[in-house]
Amino acid sequence: MFITKATRHDVADLEGLLGPLGQQAPNPRDGAVYVARAGKLVGCLRLKEVAPGAVVIDKMAVDPQRRGEGIGGQLMQAAMNAKGGTLYLYCHADAAGFYEKFDFKPVAPDALPEPVMEHFVAAGEYPAPEGHPEHHFLTAR
Repeated sequence: MFITKATRHDVADLEGLLGPLGQQAPNPRDGAVYVARAGKLVGCLRLKEVAPGAVVIDKMAVDPQRRGEGIGGQLMQAAMNAKGGTLYLYCHADAAGFYEKFDFKPVAPDALPEPVMEHFVAAGEYPAPEGHPEHHFLTAR
């Protein structure tokens, strides 16, 4: 498996991974999208700098058939090594332990920098959509 930065040529593969998961593929021009390939695309995540030194991690996904193989961890490590600044993300309660392995700590929504909160609001992630599990916000570095 190898991890690279996505290009416009990866959009169809991103759609193939994220579509069945109910997510829209990120545009590789809108932030830095990293992909994991093992023959086919098996994982992705996006880093988006929303203000100087404030970076949101989103669109994290691993092919359900390949979960538990360390792909998500390799993607996180590659992304964290690629970009400096303070990192922010949201997740569901059951995923928080994964991110804590990378030194992410909980942060209250009202403690998020304004550009970060604006990103989550614009993305429809805050407040969590009706009927959707509560989102937990985390930060690192």
